[in-house]
Amino acid sequence: MGLFKSMKDLAEVTKSAKQMQEQQQRDAGYKPGLAGSMAQMGDMLGDMNQQLKEMGGDSAERDKILAEGIAGQGVVVGMGTPARGAQWFNLDLDLEVHVPGREAYRVANQYMVPASATLGPGVSLPLKVDGEDPAKIAIDWDTAPKPPARGEVRPASGAAAPAPAAASSSGDTVAELERLAKLRDSGALTDAEFEQQKARILGG
Repeated sequence: MGLFKSMKDLAEVTKSAKQMQEQQQRDAGYKPGLAGSMAQMGDMLGDMNQQLKEMGGDSAERDKILAEGIAGQGVVVGMGTPARGAQWFNLDLDLEVHVPGREAYRVANQYMVPASATLGPGVSLPLKVDGEDPAKIAIDWDTAPKPPARGEVRPASGAAAPAPAAASSSGDTVAELERLAKLRDSGALTDAEFEQQKARILGG
């Protein structure tokens, strides 16, 4: 009796699962059944191929900017939630960009980020900027800050605050001091870190 009851329960579960799958197909705009499943699978494969193509194009553009772009620094102002379990993942980053000879500006975009990257508000990242379009940015992850390897010992100083860009004029010095003040006011820098970076900029 118990065996027959189990088989009946299994049949009911299978029937319910099939009905749920067919309803999901209808909701997605596909006909229920094998033909709908094949059409849905084909569309999913097409979307994956398109995403791979776009990723390849993004990678080529990034390589070009890194090779030909203008060197600068990007200070992380805000960021999304990093993904876990992947070597690389897309991440929303709000960057304050500093390029020699230009006023600092903000750019928010999505970037491919390695899992080993050290990120957080106030972290400074080396980058290159497209000479014709300042919104196009490529972060140089090869030279970006990385966390210590397992068992590695590093000094604590210097990791907590971004290194300021070298000031080439009094105008640049004022801009750097204003940037540090904003980072301190936002909580990205402590008062002590602010004073340390301020002294460095002023040559003290």
